[in-house]
Amino acid sequence: MTALCVNTGVKVLAAVAMCIGGSLVWAAGIHEAQSARLKFDAIETGKAAPGSRIVFSAAELNAWLAGAAKTYAPEGARNVRMVLGASRATGFADIDFVRLRQAATGESTGWLMKNLFSGERPVRVTARFESRNGEARVTVERVEISGVAIEGAALDFAIDAFVRPEFPNAVVSEWFPLRYNVDHFTVNPSGVVVFMGR
Repeated sequence: MTALCVNTGVKVLAAVAMCIGGSLVWAAGIHEAQSARLKFDAIETGKAAPGSRIVFSAAELNAWLAGAAKTYAPEGARNVRMVLGASRATGFADIDFVRLRQAATGESTGWLMKNLFSGERPVRVTARFESRNGEARVTVERVEISGVAIEGAALDFAIDAFVRPEFPNAVVSEWFPLRYNVDHFTVNPSGVVVFMGR
């Protein structure tokens, strides 16, 4: 997952969902995943016209996410899906945190980690997205593991132990610059709209 760029607005959204990894089967997923990939490529290669809007549907993002999850987290997560809302996204997956961390770091797991986090658990993550003038911020609002809310120091630990190894450049709850001439993006229930700078 390290190869995923979290510096474009849309990929920040995908990165949050990828933090809970997984695989999702969509009937028409291949077409939607290819469509999303072409749009990402246009942004990253500078082919997106200045001042243009690029619309990613929720189906495209979920299909792209499914393919990325199979590539980057085949052992650690299943059943990923993302539900978009007004400036928010909630990601769902079944996660084996020990396998996910081992895949990311290659390190063997210590006794405490193995005993507290081994085995597959249902995970739900809700994050809020803001962007303006070439910058964005992602704020994790709620994390639930097996139906139990994780907050405070425990949430900080989970981010440091499982998110940062996968996304070492991820910035959480702080403004960061967008790349590829992305001015800003919006998140709504039907999808994400990326607005290119002029």
